[in-house]
Amino acid sequence: MDQPEFVNRAENKYISQLEDFFTRVWGDTNLHSHNIDHHRRVWVFAKELLTALYNEEKAAPVSADKLLIASYLHDAGMSLDSGVNHGVHSRALCSDFLSDNNLPENEFAEVLDAIEMHDNKEVDYSLSTNQVLKLLAAADDLDAFGFIGIYRYSEIYLARGVPYSDLGIRIKQNAGSRFRNFMTVFGRFSELVAKHHERYLILDEFFSGYNEEISSLNNETCSPAGKYSSLFRLFAEMTGRKIPVKHITLLHTGIGPDPFTDWYITGVLSELGNT
Repeated sequence: MDQPEFVNRAENKYISQLEDFFTRVWGDTNLHSHNIDHHRRVWVFAKELLTALYNEEKAAPVSADKLLIASYLHDAGMSLDSGVNHGVHSRALCSDFLSDNNLPENEFAEVLDAIEMHDNKEVDYSLSTNQVLKLLAAADDLDAFGFIGIYRYSEIYLARGVPYSDLGIRIKQNAGSRFRNFMTVFGRFSELVAKHHERYLILDEFFSGYNEEISSLNNETCSPAGKYSSLFRLFAEMTGRKIPVKHITLLHTGIGPDPFTDWYITGVLSELGNT
């Protein structure tokens, strides 16, 4: 799918400034699931959705400039608060970016609103008149699926103090809501649906297996002998050593050969190579 020229213009205009700004405000925040790589991927998904709509309607439903800014800054506030209210902080940081680049805030109201509201999965985005919000929320949802999504969910939920016993249940619920939102807005695009449904199932089936393993335990820690717990120990080591998922092969966990962990590492590196 060829990228429209107006998307190229937006990237040439703003990506350098956005990357510099994000890197500065993120600093040494140890939350690799939502670092700049996450925001780059969200922009890739946002472009995919925007291009599909453009090809269907022969017109852009939203400014690529605005969608690009929203994609790059929607989770910047996690540098201050990784909780559910991070959108408020992200909105304030976006205001700073607009000011730094002499962009009038009143012309970017839908961007600011979209950034603040993007993580509310109880909202039916199909009913919103904010086109930036529709696309941003869907693109962010898409990055929560697949092998990358397994790591993203695990890190952020553990950072928020979700106990192991509740982890899989809450993730499956949240991911299911994300996929339903995507289908509500983009269900008519059969190729996109097929591609991202497959990625959703990777995540959903993983946490179904996790729930089966964790249900046999009598406490809130993973079983040392469980294949899912081996992978979660790997995630914990990555967080402790501040290693992003793209460098997962740098770890030497000392747990010996583990086909399940090898399966995950192969899958996540393949996804990272395709985005």
